[in-house]
Amino acid sequence: MISIKSQAIQKIVEQKVEFLVPGMELARDIYTESGSVLATSSTIINKNLIEKLRKWNIDKVEIITEITTNPVVDPKIQKFINSYNQSVIIVQKTFDNIRQTQEVPIETFARAADEIVDSVSTTGNVIDQLYNLPECDDYTFRHSVNVSAIAALIATWLKFPPDSISAIALVGLLHDVGKSQLPAEILNKPYMLASKDYELYKTHPSIGYDLVCKIPNIAQSVLLGILDHHEREDGTGYPKQLSSEDIHPYAKIIAVADMFDEMLTINCDTPGALSPYFSLEKVRNEIYRLDTKVCMTFTDNMMNFLSGNLVALSNGQQGRVVFVNKDKPSHSIVQQEDGTVIDLSEKKDLYIHYVIR
Repeated sequence: MISIKSQAIQKIVEQKVEFLVPGMELARDIYTESGSVLATSSTIINKNLIEKLRKWNIDKVEIITEITTNPVVDPKIQKFINSYNQSVIIVQKTFDNIRQTQEVPIETFARAADEIVDSVSTTGNVIDQLYNLPECDDYTFRHSVNVSAIAALIATWLKFPPDSISAIALVGLLHDVGKSQLPAEILNKPYMLASKDYELYKTHPSIGYDLVCKIPNIAQSVLLGILDHHEREDGTGYPKQLSSEDIHPYAKIIAVADMFDEMLTINCDTPGALSPYFSLEKVRNEIYRLDTKVCMTFTDNMMNFLSGNLVALSNGQQGRVVFVNKDKPSHSIVQQEDGTVIDLSEKKDLYIHYVIR
């Protein structure tokens, strides 16, 4: 086997504060107008520092970036990552504004959705890119962008026309916009909420629908995609307990993307310890409540993305997935470093815990 080693060289670039994300590294000291040091070089940027820079009206800073010389790095993947990061920033900013104004800047969301669709259409393994990004504490906003990208991917696999794919991506970005009007403390881990709080949480599709309804000439398909995304085929969803024939097709796609990503972000008990295998298994187990065609299209295509990952097993051992168990992905076939092959479907108490990044 020939391995190509990449070398990383550091480069100092100027970056607008509005495009900073946690984890970036400052290249030079930052000073206030009075000459006081606000932050020193080599400081790792976090949310508090970004807010401080905004407060002091600092427009640009210099950061350190790493450029790899690996010739096999795909510029399309870098484009996707850049587009993704920008979309998360946009969603965060607009959600904060919506919380105060109750007005949805549809043009901003539409541009972001088009960027996502363009990136998804030109990038190969989108799923790996979504879950190989650094950890962050903005999971609500990341979730909206993830759902948009995954929904666009599903719509592409289902051979929807381009305009519909863009509309579905837009619904993905907006599907949780109603959460902007809910108390922050009930937004994470809804499955752990007290009954009273969960009932309040379940109002977010209706709230989102009402917010987006205010937009002149907004398409009904977008509105219903938002309103129906928690409805289920068997009538057990919310807010209206609709059954299969009454649920909008866009919402059926969002439902699958939402369920898959929710287990990896919002409801992830151990941030960073991501198991798309378990999440996909959850989707397959819920197939009777989801649109069968959408669900099977998603799970079948996902098989292409999940093979080859280095994973940690529930007993602490590590291995690489060599064959994905379609019916129970968390119990796939794994090969350990010494060559030992383990068929997890034969091990009742052993399963894939998370992907090692």
